[in-house]
Amino acid sequence: MTRVEVFAGVCGHSAVIEVSKVDDTRVQVVIRSECDQITDMNPDLQNLQWKGKGHEVFKRMTESAVYKSAATHIRHTACPVPSAIIKAIEVETGVAVPKDVTITFTSTPAEDNP
Repeated sequence: MTRVEVFAGVCGHSAVIEVSKVDDTRVQVVIRSECDQITDMNPDLQNLQWKGKGHEVFKRMTESAVYKSAATHIRHTACPVPSAIIKAIEVETGVAVPKDVTITFTSTPAEDNP
């Protein structure tokens, strides 16, 4: 099982995402969060085909089952949870190594401003 934690930011909600291989071509995703929009994705993600003909995960964003579910349930388009789900699936299935992702806001020094 692969487990990731997401601290989404200004909304104040965090999420724990657990991904487990069901078999050689399918994974199960379980999300725990106080955000109902995120947890409403759980039924859509309980048996995802990630490999083979008809796979539904590693596609263009508009075609991925993860992002389709997010588009249905999550109102905030900047929510980082869908990306974290994909990352966790990548690690669980062995197509990527675990590596933290960070978004950092920085200010530009005044002398660099035009």
